[in-house]
Amino acid sequence: MKKTDVDKLLKKYQPVIKKTGKQMAKIAKVAEEDISKLYRIAHTYVEMQMKNIQKEKLYHEIGKDISDKILSGKLEIPELDEYKKRLLDISSKGSKMKRKLSRITKINKTKKNADKK
Repeated sequence: MKKTDVDKLLKKYQPVIKKTGKQMAKIAKVAEEDISKLYRIAHTYVEMQMKNIQKEKLYHEIGKDISDKILSGKLEIPELDEYKKRLLDISSKGSKMKRKLSRITKINKTKKNADKK
């Protein structure tokens, strides 16, 4: 293709190319605004979730502190007596499991030492 042919084609299609370019610029601008809006929405959503996680951690921390005080007898709240009973039961079962585990590990150590001799 000769340079003159290219020039002729450019002259022929230049108005269409300009119009298409302007339309694409408008579309790009709208898309950029939409993407920016979506980013702000997503960012705000993530921040809200982080605040909810912080709140849940605080609830856990408060609950643990209150539980420790109830179990140690430093805090008496009649409405929480049901929870105190459950906490004591769980704590008791946990202690039994620790003792059981300790016995099992001692038995295994004894067997290993006997096998070495």
